[in-house]
Amino acid sequence: MAERLEPVYTHVPRLVAGSTQMLDHLQRHGFVVVADALPRDAAATAMSKLWDYLEQLGTGIDRTVPDTWGDESWPTAVHGGILPGHGIGHSEAQWYIRSFRAIKDAFAAVWHDEELLVSFDGVSLWRPWARNEEWRTNRAASWFHIDQHPIGRPGFQCVQGLVNLLPMNADTGGNVVIPGSHRHFESIVDRYSERVNRVPTSIDHFRFPNDDPLLGDPAPIMAHMEPGDLLLWDSRTIHCSHAGPQRDGIDDRLLRAVSLICMMPKARSNHSVIAKRRHAVENVISTTNWSDVWVNADTFPDIVASDSSKYTRPTPPVLSEYQRSLVG
Repeated sequence: MAERLEPVYTHVPRLVAGSTQMLDHLQRHGFVVVADALPRDAAATAMSKLWDYLEQLGTGIDRTVPDTWGDESWPTAVHGGILPGHGIGHSEAQWYIRSFRAIKDAFAAVWHDEELLVSFDGVSLWRPWARNEEWRTNRAASWFHIDQHPIGRPGFQCVQGLVNLLPMNADTGGNVVIPGSHRHFESIVDRYSERVNRVPTSIDHFRFPNDDPLLGDPAPIMAHMEPGDLLLWDSRTIHCSHAGPQRDGIDDRLLRAVSLICMMPKARSNHSVIAKRRHAVENVISTTNWSDVWVNADTFPDIVASDSSKYTRPTPPVLSEYQRSLVG
């Protein structure tokens, strides 16, 4: 089973944001790579702004000194090295990335709607585990999942996204998808009725046992991405991330950096959710990928259990007219 779940590093088409080819690939395979959502120099700028966020937390992180990247200084990370809280969703880096129109073009084509709201997501950063094995993130076989409740949210509901900021290869690892697995979403309730019913319908996360036949046919793939590329995937698509073997021995730079981003139609939200979103901007509160409901990422158990007082949160962002339109 372990060999069957080992992702295959694959070069897939890198398609134009909003194009017919992009939509066809997403609908057929449940994911698509969008080329150059950020120009390469903008990806480098975003990476620098992420380091600014980390250094300004006030815990002693220095981008040039990997010995300062330990858990005692690093912001709270959850599965896949995701940093969901401590104000990251309203960092200058995240709002800078959300400002690029190609990202909205991609989501607008999916929804056939230009009036979209953006998530206040965080990022995923992978520290070099050649330096510290405890920094290694989850391997694919341990956490294949979907981010949509099979009962609470039937049918097509959401397309998630991430923008890649650093060069990647099979050694660094990255996001993994099982192509076409979104087409099996409706069968999950019958296949795992007891397991599904244990998950509250408000929780949009379902994890598969690693002996599920859906996990190996077809084989999971890790799609190659260039810095600035956008990966979109249907929330019904089985996915995760996978820590590569890091055979190149790099121990002085981040292996992976991605910005999590999702846009959904404003029409799917309501006045109460939008009011809370505006409050979130003013109070530097991050959320999940869903913009049609209110979920405060600072209430996640791992964030609550951390000593949040040691982190200096970013100041509230000053948004452009375009950025404010994405808040609601």
